[in-house]
Amino acid sequence: MLKATFIVNPHSGIGRYRNVEHLLDVYLDKTKFDYNILYSQYRGHATELSKEAVKNGAELVVAVGGDGTISEVAKSLINTNVILGLLPIGSGNGLAHHLHIPLRLSNALKVINKTHVDTIDTMNVNGKTCVSIAGIGFDALIAKKFDNSTKRGFFPYFRFTIASFFWYKSHSYIIQTAEETIECKNVLLISVANSSQWGFNVKIAPQASLQDGKVDVCVVKKPPLWLLPWRIFMLLIGQLHKDKLAAHICHLPQCVIYEKNKHWQYCHLDGDPIGRQQEINIHVVPQSLKVVSPTRI
Repeated sequence: MLKATFIVNPHSGIGRYRNVEHLLDVYLDKTKFDYNILYSQYRGHATELSKEAVKNGAELVVAVGGDGTISEVAKSLINTNVILGLLPIGSGNGLAHHLHIPLRLSNALKVINKTHVDTIDTMNVNGKTCVSIAGIGFDALIAKKFDNSTKRGFFPYFRFTIASFFWYKSHSYIIQTAEETIECKNVLLISVANSSQWGFNVKIAPQASLQDGKVDVCVVKKPPLWLLPWRIFMLLIGQLHKDKLAAHICHLPQCVIYEKNKHWQYCHLDGDPIGRQQEINIHVVPQSLKVVSPTRI
């Protein structure tokens, strides 16, 4: 039997965690798993619980939450043989969408039961683990506002986005690689994408791969107001990257990103704000995390 620990974040999403114990009892294959359930109580607690689970011999640690919870749990599993599982109960669930893990928990548990394992890349960003996507600029500001709000789901996130867009000023950024220095002007945000999307199935980097040893650095320009509805539409259908006046993508194994005048900027890792940073230093950690997925990635 596989020894499994389920780490539940009761603050994720809109209260779906209340059904987790019942669903585990009904849908988890008890002939395959010897399991226990732990609940995180504060930011960073899931990392502590994950580390303790590994110390106690867990072979599978399942993050029951959103992308931030996944990131916290994964920190203790990097470069080990312990497998990460996902039960998506967050708001955006970007990594779950990318891996095609069902949002219906009964179906997600069927994926856990099959335990098909792939190995994926992760990122090290300013010394911190990031599994799915990091950002600097406007999306990080929205992540901060969303984090401070008690409301969850797509519509509060969308309202924060629209309300903040009108006053947010664009910036010039430098992307520094080992080979070149790239200056980007009139930038709304830069997303560093290991997987394809922010969440809510909104794909900022549709061609991003979790297994290619690189990240998609997506530079998004701030559009004039009259173009905003069109740019939002292109983003929602996953085609924004095809408009070269709107965005461009660099495929990089590592880079440093900073505002041209070294102004401190809002940043996030997997949707969790990390405070303003003067720069973000990104390194891909290839093939560093074992994860349960429905089919080969």
